[in-house]
Amino acid sequence: MEIQQLRHLLAAAEHSSYAQAAKRCFTSRQNVAHSVKMIERELGVSLFERRGNEMVLTTEGKRVAKEASSIVAKVDNLRVMFSTAAGSSERLTFYVGTNILAGIPASVDAYIATHADKLQMIEASCEFSYKQVCSGEADIALIMCMERRFPECDSLEVSSSISYAITAADSPLAKLPSLTAANLKDMRLLLMSEPPFQYEPLFEQLDSLGFDRRAVSVIPSTSSMVHIMKSRKSVGIVSEKFSIDPPRGSIAVPIADTRLNWHFYILYQASSEKYPYIAKFAEGVRKAF
Repeated sequence: MEIQQLRHLLAAAEHSSYAQAAKRCFTSRQNVAHSVKMIERELGVSLFERRGNEMVLTTEGKRVAKEASSIVAKVDNLRVMFSTAAGSSERLTFYVGTNILAGIPASVDAYIATHADKLQMIEASCEFSYKQVCSGEADIALIMCMERRFPECDSLEVSSSISYAITAADSPLAKLPSLTAANLKDMRLLLMSEPPFQYEPLFEQLDSLGFDRRAVSVIPSTSSMVHIMKSRKSVGIVSEKFSIDPPRGSIAVPIADTRLNWHFYILYQASSEKYPYIAKFAEGVRKAF
């Protein structure tokens, strides 16, 4: 039994699909199916059963997957622990979500700065950063978005914070102690990116409330809100750091629904040859938060 076969098994279990697992592992569907078959033959158990269009773990499969996850994690930890000293000079392509550097703690900014000579740092949208990690064009990415899954790469959540709505001080919303999606459904939203990726949980709720997505303005920076937020019907969605000192004439109101909290994620590929150096850098970022 090989470690790569276990990775194929875990990917198939996560996605309930050999085809999606193959995409996740940068291989073919046939290779994933072959890995599962080899493990089944060696252990003498059936790992998956088909239910409709999905491949679902059997009872025995769940037990095997649990052990496989532990084994793969231990192997990855060994790669980190015993990475060579020469590897410390490995240069990483590091994508950072647009404007995230202005919204992270100073300690994280300082940690990243100490590794500047080992990073090719590129600022891009959260979605593009994710796609670059998935394609292998980026070694690692740091993004901020509302809670979501990343089916085509590995992820590490390093921190989270409350979401805030920045609204005009004379807006009815400014008088409320906290907000929900229902309070926002008739407002013009000022966002840092297109809705589907970074704000997925928010728009799942807004869409169910009949929100008109044409009432969204994508702005280049939080400072742009000062010029746009003259209407009492406009609301900017920001992280906790930007809520501390809102623009003059506006007020920050917390969004009560924890499903709409911001999450800071590091994205990477555990299968990368650079994983030991990626993992060390990622752990440093996590501790700095």
